[in-house]
Amino acid sequence: MDVETHNHRQIEMLNQRGGRTLSIVDLIRAGTISPEMAAYAMRAVGRGASILTGAVPGGAGKTTLMASLLGFLPPDVPIVTVDRAELITDGLRCDPDRAACYLVHEIGSGHWYGYLWGPHVAEYLRLIGGRRRIASCLHADTLDELTEILCSAPLHVRPDDLGRVGLVLFVHVDRASGGIRRRVATFHEAEGNGRHRLRFRWDARADRFETVGELPNAGELEPYREFLAGLVARNEFETQAVRRRVLEFYRTRP
Repeated sequence: MDVETHNHRQIEMLNQRGGRTLSIVDLIRAGTISPEMAAYAMRAVGRGASILTGAVPGGAGKTTLMASLLGFLPPDVPIVTVDRAELITDGLRCDPDRAACYLVHEIGSGHWYGYLWGPHVAEYLRLIGGRRRIASCLHADTLDELTEILCSAPLHVRPDDLGRVGLVLFVHVDRASGGIRRRVATFHEAEGNGRHRLRFRWDARADRFETVGELPNAGELEPYREFLAGLVARNEFETQAVRRRVLEFYRTRP
């Protein structure tokens, strides 16, 4: 089985609620994430960023957001769904320059496929490095809550290991005008010093996204903005169609 077919199956297995798996274009159109945030995330994932998404309520969309961001993986990065702890041990023994994205459906104590809890979580985050990355989600609404869960008992993740997670995004869900409104409330990026910096936030009162401070290398984002704007304008939203376009984009980048 080729990498793309394998990865598509792994992403589809994240969809436990039925219906079509949503793409990043669906989330942009729904107002869950802004085009600017999506472009920034695409650049980061393309350059090797790991991903954590969070939200306390079930059904808020943290898994959907994570799945959509996995659609930005560069070519030839296989997804390894961690359904047993031995895969983490094997991964730590592998050459870190061997590309892989280790996917945990949720960092949580449930006994379901792809869930991870206990001391293996700290080992899981130690996978980050070289061309290895991770992607997962958990029940937390803020960076402080996420840090408390991961770095305290019984998980004991080292703060420096958490600091290597490239992107940490939190989803807020509420009812507005009689409907459900899902928004990426905060978007954090690793600074490279063991900490994360807030890059974007959502203003709930105005229902708009704001950039926090000056984005690093902001001029480099334009090709990503144009690419995503083109997908939205052409109404290309099916996950496999979006993925094919992402691969074409990466092939034509210098």
